[in-house]
Amino acid sequence: MVKAVGRKDAEIDCQKGEKAQNVIAQQDSQNLYSIHLTNQWPWEKIALYQKAINAAMQKYAKRFSDDVCLDTIAKEIAGGQAQLWLILKNETQFSAFVITKIEMTHTGKKRVVILDLAGKGGLKLVKLIDQVEKWARTIHADEMLTMGRFGWSKMLGQRGHAINLIHYRKVLIP
Repeated sequence: MVKAVGRKDAEIDCQKGEKAQNVIAQQDSQNLYSIHLTNQWPWEKIALYQKAINAAMQKYAKRFSDDVCLDTIAKEIAGGQAQLWLILKNETQFSAFVITKIEMTHTGKKRVVILDLAGKGGLKLVKLIDQVEKWARTIHADEMLTMGRFGWSKMLGQRGHAINLIHYRKVLIP
């Protein structure tokens, strides 16, 4: 049994001068990528990326239509039960989004779950998860859990993540 933790626990508690919400984390040959936690952003700032966010989320929901409900995602983000992170290329161009949720296990462990990472950039964006981990530490999380496709396992493994459970699916056709 796992329960979600409310908005109060989602706020960042950083050392003075630390910028966990806006950290430039990776540069490839031509582009600089940064990840931004949006729970403190005014709507006007998020609205700048609304069209790109919606397109990426719709593409993601179409690809995983049995597992992703955009209405549920929107309600959880708006209600503070989930956190929306934006990955920007060169500080202003939307590249991808990440959705996290804070949970408490039945044993009392605080866990940050990366539910979704989708958009443009693919595996090269995995390094940005280090910034989500940094944020998780600021809210005193005990562990991180990442939900993702099998193709992410090598890159996540290089970042200290290990396979915990494997989720199997079999479609039953009548």
